[in-house]
Amino acid sequence: MRGEGKLFIDGKDALLVYGVFVEDGGYKSLIQMPSFKKISTTEWPEYDGEEIDLTEPVLDSKTFSMQFCIVNVDYAEILFDELATGAYHIFEFRDIGKSYKLRLTQNGSFSSFIKLGKLTLSFADDFPEIPEGTHYKYGKSGVRQFGYELDGIDFSQFGSFVLKGSDDAIRKAPNVRSNLSVDSASLSGLIYDDYYVNFKSKDVALKILINADSIDEFWKRWNSLFAIVLKPEARSFYFSTLGHEYECYYKSNSVTKFEIMQNGHIWCEFTLTLVFFSCRPVGSELLLSTEDFDWVITEEAEDPARIKIRPKGHLVLLISEDGEYIITEDDSSLIYFNNI
Repeated sequence: MRGEGKLFIDGKDALLVYGVFVEDGGYKSLIQMPSFKKISTTEWPEYDGEEIDLTEPVLDSKTFSMQFCIVNVDYAEILFDELATGAYHIFEFRDIGKSYKLRLTQNGSFSSFIKLGKLTLSFADDFPEIPEGTHYKYGKSGVRQFGYELDGIDFSQFGSFVLKGSDDAIRKAPNVRSNLSVDSASLSGLIYDDYYVNFKSKDVALKILINADSIDEFWKRWNSLFAIVLKPEARSFYFSTLGHEYECYYKSNSVTKFEIMQNGHIWCEFTLTLVFFSCRPVGSELLLSTEDFDWVITEEAEDPARIKIRPKGHLVLLISEDGEYIITEDDSSLIYFNNI
């Protein structure tokens, strides 16, 4: 019988005793990580972002819904009665190789057609755990992507693909923090402190795919990522496209697709939301230096300037700090590298 031997509730086969099994795709809310409990933060008007206390962050309880199919609706009341006997029950999901101690919080939708039916139940997981895991050596996960790093570990080393849409979230500028203003009923407009512009922290939603050959392989990849994401103190996220590194911390996780193929293959798409808490939009620039890391400067004796490298189309041009192009001695030709 379909579903037999896959879900056990308090040691009883859920299909044989209650006639229920997990609907296809029903695991996605179960596996997603809960958020941290409220983290202490302080905003200072003269600084970007926020000051945060990440010395001992802890995971919050997680409430979620799961969809089940029932092969005989006459068994439904037996299941409800069992779940009402004591708050906590052990759910063993053998499809994903995990057991959870869950508490029923709500009976959601129930629909039936003759003997068959569907029901949605809400549970609380009051015992979340931070996983343990080790990432792959570089190039060993089989993921051919690079340029996104967490604490110096490329996301490919977690066996994860960073999906389309993530770059836009990273590059989007944070919102501006409002300065002191005075709005008087006797004056048109208002008086605004325009001395400086500072930015708030921003949420960055990374869209990620884990494509694994088996459930054991999936958990290896998943655990290796969240073992780093959920560590105390701030994390460091590097984005190679801009060449920038950002301080960040974990905010939330949402699984949008979790599919177990007939051959045991796992396809999991999820969003990992990080808070970039000290993030200011800045341009990227490169400066010329010697092998000894001394700056290469222009020849002006009174006011020498460092020399920048500025991309322009398919060319890379040399330019001084004051915005003047470096030219040849005949005062007519720009100096560039062919970057095709």
